[in-house]
Amino acid sequence: MTSTAAALKAQFDLHTRLYNNVLDGISDEEANNRNSEHVNHIKWVAGHLLDARIKSMNQLTGGEADSTYTEKFGRTSVLDPTGASYPTLGEITAKWNEISPVISARITSIPEELLDGKAPAQSPIPDESFRGLVAFLVSHEAYYVGQLSILRKLAGKEAMSYR
Repeated sequence: MTSTAAALKAQFDLHTRLYNNVLDGISDEEANNRNSEHVNHIKWVAGHLLDARIKSMNQLTGGEADSTYTEKFGRTSVLDPTGASYPTLGEITAKWNEISPVISARITSIPEELLDGKAPAQSPIPDESFRGLVAFLVSHEAYYVGQLSILRKLAGKEAMSYR
């Protein structure tokens, strides 16, 4: 495994754990609660992270394209403010935990030549390499885990554990 792949895998695995930690103890009812009309609820943010991981990271690491959750949680989806039309938070986290180890294992085998090559899609960062795209996707996960940690506190829960 290259040092770049090892660093990306370490970040990816951290987000896998933090996703589970930030959602620990959140009921489906709490996940559907919107604190303001200006923010998404926990369930949508959790589903959006799942969609991005499955659709982007899975495909970039050699998995099949899967847009199962895109209609409900993709960038252009419309929020169901009640959360009633979404899978349960338990179903969302179960899928996260099913796909994450598979992707993590594949990250370790990304060759340096591929990481150095041009990315198949643009990201908002100036590095147009495959490495830059994967780094952006890992950053995207950190951004949304941070949102979940704030929503968790607003739900009256203790702060997310890093352990």
